[in-house]
Amino acid sequence: MSNSPQAPLDRLQEQVQALQAKNRQLQAALDEQQTLASQWVERRTRELQAEALEQKKAEALQSVFYRIAERATAGLTLYDFLKTVHQLLGELLYAKNFYVCLSHPSKNTVDYPYYEDEKDGDTMQRYGVPRKRGMTEFVLRTAQPELIDAARFVQLQSSGEITQASGDLTFSSWLGVPMQMQGRVRGVLVVQGYEPHVHYTENDADILGFVANHVGAALERQQAMEEIRNSEARYRSVIENVGVGVVVVQDGRMVFANPSMVRIVGHSLVYLLAHPFTATIHPEDVPVVMERHQRRLRGEAVEVNYNFRVITEAGQVRTLELSAVLIQWSQRDATLLFVVDATARMQAEENQQIALQQQIALNDMKARFITMASHEFRTPLATIHGSVELLQHYEDRMPADKKLHTLQKIDDAVERMTHMLENVLVIGRTDAGRLEFKPRTLSVTTFCHGLVDELRSAMARQLVGVRLQLELPPAEQLFWLDDTLIRNIVGNLLSNAIKYSPQGGDVHFAVRDQGDALVFTVSDQGIGIPEADQAALFVSFHRASNVGPIAGTGLGLSIVKEAVTCHLGDIRVDSTVGQGSTFTVTLPTHPCTPED
Repeated sequence: MSNSPQAPLDRLQEQVQALQAKNRQLQAALDEQQTLASQWVERRTRELQAEALEQKKAEALQSVFYRIAERATAGLTLYDFLKTVHQLLGELLYAKNFYVCLSHPSKNTVDYPYYEDEKDGDTMQRYGVPRKRGMTEFVLRTAQPELIDAARFVQLQSSGEITQASGDLTFSSWLGVPMQMQGRVRGVLVVQGYEPHVHYTENDADILGFVANHVGAALERQQAMEEIRNSEARYRSVIENVGVGVVVVQDGRMVFANPSMVRIVGHSLVYLLAHPFTATIHPEDVPVVMERHQRRLRGEAVEVNYNFRVITEAGQVRTLELSAVLIQWSQRDATLLFVVDATARMQAEENQQIALQQQIALNDMKARFITMASHEFRTPLATIHGSVELLQHYEDRMPADKKLHTLQKIDDAVERMTHMLENVLVIGRTDAGRLEFKPRTLSVTTFCHGLVDELRSAMARQLVGVRLQLELPPAEQLFWLDDTLIRNIVGNLLSNAIKYSPQGGDVHFAVRDQGDALVFTVSDQGIGIPEADQAALFVSFHRASNVGPIAGTGLGLSIVKEAVTCHLGDIRVDSTVGQGSTFTVTLPTHPCTPED
């Protein structure tokens, strides 16, 4: 046979060998793929681990920065805040030893408000330290992070950059980063280690730099808040100690009042804040104050300053001067009031005005006195002078009755001047407060009869045509009265009634006992008193405008008024021009017996 079984076997063997070669190629490719896959997985694992570590660091940084910012607004002291920063920094890098430096270029000094070191302790925590060429100042000068180990420290000493380093200098690694505040380097954050394994890196410098930025910003805010608190404290001190009352009114109530306001209005702070702001204002002034307050809130024009009255807790009335402006209080409209106690000033002005009026009245009184004296004394003096000349030249030729009449004229003139001088002396004693009240038992009827007899004799000519009517109590009835003052009262009222009745008519004089008072009434049908003159009727030297040529000093009624006042009584007048006048005097007294 020509075909041998060897040939198919050879072909089969060749195929097997080809398949084995292919298998080896596939296995090699698979091994290569597995190696590449393992390498990729290993590399990716390392990348993921690095990313996770970075993420963890980022989260740690974010957490630390958040907590630093949070603690910066917690109202901590500077030391407590920096202590918190120290604790948080330990979560990011080795920070067993940590201190903070703050620079004051204008003073050329530095502060170390926080200093914690395992070798130095806190002995380096100082303020107002003069700047020198130390490691911390080196960072301030370069304004760059500085990594210093033992070798670099020696190098910096040799170059003269660091010549005054202080504290324990056996550190293995020292890291300081600048801290900016308000756009300038104003501090340094420093960490250092003494153990041989501690070696700070550029990465640590970056982390500490981030922390320094946040601490600097936090310190800026803290210093700003501290300045605000100090400013508020200063303003509060001023507001609380200023002598002006300061008040904030919102929604009709006081929401703030300083101690001076409490003192001025005389009510407690609790009372002021618990009641409407008008609670202490005098009821008569409340409508005006409220009307101006509402106008101010509406933005209308209102007087900047005005006065009103308040009533203190003790019942005193005080006059206050107020000025007000609109402000924002807790982001809402309010009124800021400045209040001054004007009571003393107003009283002084009132007293000054009274004194001025008194001075004007006194000057007027002096002028009227001079006018009265020159007029009233001229007539009797002229009478005396003429009578004396008449007697000197014609006495031997004068009949006896004519001579007696002339002498009587001289006596009448002297009596007239004496009466005027007595009135002036009484007014003088009254103004000096020396008019005395000396009551004694007095029979009003007997006393008044004697007084009327004196008037009949002294005013005989004026009594012509006058019908004098008397109405008196029983003569035996006695009262406690001052006879001198009663003479002034009755004598002046009766003489005026007679004098100012030139056409005659009835003059009625009555004394009535009303138990607890005596009422004296003098009525006439004379010329009367104009209504315009009645208000000043009892003012010294004042005379009614219709007296004409009737002589008088204007002192009689003022003397009557003072005598009535000494008796604690009162006097009233009712008069009509052309119809006459009625004067009514009421004197409180009580009857007495001769045994009293």
